Amino acid sequence: LREPNATKLEQLGYGYIVDSVGKYSSEVPYTAFNAKKSYIENNQETINNFRKSINKGLEYTLNNDAKTLANDIINLFPDTSLNDLEIIINRYKENDSWLDSTFITEKSFTNLEDMLITHSLIKDYVSYQDLIINE
Repeated sequence: LREPNATKLEQLGYGYIVDSVGKYSSEVPYTAFNAKKSYIENNQETINNFRKSINKGLEYTLNNDAKTLANDIINLFPDTSLNDLEIIINRYKENDSWLDSTFITEKSFTNLEDMLITHSLIKDYVSYQDLIINE
C-alpha cells in the first residue's frame, strides 16, 4: 500500500508495515514527466526551469528532517496527523526512497521496464535513447 494508507491500516490493527518494496526493486524512476518532442524542442527554458525546480525540491527533501518536511506538507494531507507524516517521512528517508536528481539512468529505466514486462503491462523493451532526455 501507499502512504498514508499503510500507516492508517497498521494503526487500526489490520496489518503491519514489514518493509519497503523499493529496497527490493532497485532504483526505479517512479515518477516521470513527458511532453511532445515538439514542445521539448520549442520550450527548452521552461523544461530546464521545471527540472531545476524538481531538483531543488529533491535537495530540500534530502537535506531536511522529517519534522520540517511534515510541517511543510501537512496541508496536503488533511486526514493525516503531523506525527503520522513524520513517521512516514522517516520511513522514506530510512529506506532511501527518494532519488537525488531527476536524471534517469539507463539501469533504472531498464529496472522499470523489467517490472512492466514481468507484469504484462508492456510486451517488450523500448529504447532508452528514444524516450529519455536527461539534458
